Amino acid sequence: MHIHRMNEHHAAFIAHLEESDPLLLQEVIRHGELPGQPKGSHFDALCRAIIGQQLSTKAAATIARRFEGWAEGAGGLKPELVLNAAVSELRALGLSGQKVTYIMALAEAWKNHTDLHRLEQLKDEEVIQALTAIKGIGDWTAQMFLLFTLRRTDVFAPKDLGIKKAMERLYGLSMASSDRELVAFAERWRPFRSLACRHLWKVLDAVDQPK
Repeated sequence: MHIHRMNEHHAAFIAHLEESDPLLLQEVIRHGELPGQPKGSHFDALCRAIIGQQLSTKAAATIARRFEGWAEGAGGLKPELVLNAAVSELRALGLSGQKVTYIMALAEAWKNHTDLHRLEQLKDEEVIQALTAIKGIGDWTAQMFLLFTLRRTDVFAPKDLGIKKAMERLYGLSMASSDRELVAFAERWRPFRSLACRHLWKVLDAVDQPK
């Protein structure tokens, strides 16, 4: 292992796993260092998260592309653009009536709550509290926002189906395990739980690849 070539956070994660979780350590060494996440607009990221709820990755990507194309054609994605749009206009992009309601609720909140303009400065729990106060955004969506958009380093999402499946395959934990049990198990990865989640998804990718 050439630790001196690694990102410091990844190297510290490896050192932590050597003490706390040799099983995940093997997987992390196999995967290597994961690429960094590109930063984007917070409002855009949350719109995409709402669009992606309960859809396959492919279907979500198709609708997100249409939505972004529509926004670009109208001068860029802003809360005002969403609030001034007709419901039929948003439905025509492939959004369900429920998701139109959620995206409009997000735009309304973005316009009226200054807390949402300083999410970078808030603690993880405060970000989750601010986001889950908006209709249509639950804990999972807020956690994905923390992990991928704000790039916080110690986020764990016990309700994520992929993480549950990976923990079942790697450790034999039941898919029926409670959130509390999974959170307790994940303590072994603190304060690197975001990287642990990303490598767990990677474990699942590897298992699901055709041989």
